[in-house]
Amino acid sequence: MRDDDAPFIVCDQRRRDLPATVRSPANMSSSLAAFKAAGGGSLCIRNSRAPRDIDALMKRIHEPDSDVQLFVCVRNRHRRLTLTGTASIDVPPLQLRGVELPRIADEYAQEAIASLGVTNRCFTLEDKARVMQYCAQSLDDIEKATLRVVAIRATDNLSQAAARLGMAPVSLHRWMARRLPMVLHPELPG
Repeated sequence: MRDDDAPFIVCDQRRRDLPATVRSPANMSSSLAAFKAAGGGSLCIRNSRAPRDIDALMKRIHEPDSDVQLFVCVRNRHRRLTLTGTASIDVPPLQLRGVELPRIADEYAQEAIASLGVTNRCFTLEDKARVMQYCAQSLDDIEKATLRVVAIRATDNLSQAAARLGMAPVSLHRWMARRLPMVLHPELPG
């Protein structure tokens, strides 16, 4: 519960910056300015009129020393989302996350190495480069490719690798021919 004297600030970018009156609370179009003014009190924003700098506001609200209580006004049809504490997370497409691909491939490779109980030598830098080049359409594709490459590198032939993966050797061979134009073993065609 806040003091009666605690500030109550509205952040609506469509309205001008105005001081509080008897009829309406103070308004600021910048969420960071509104956050500062609302110190020790409350800040109110409308979901449909979220400020442009909302991401900066959310960072400030979640800082340990924040003493501002945030209210988000939403229309009835969206009310359930806010009551459950649900927040949307926008994940950019994998094609726009090129800088992250090496780490993603490394993480899936380490997972594959651990699940198959093999050494790190079963996934080379060349393997990672090929997976990123030929199999980076989705996270599932990267995961599948790294697991299969590790299994192939850890065994003597495609039949053994397929057995470790629980799949038919012909399916593994076809997948390799379509997805990874590479030589994994001397006896395998490139």
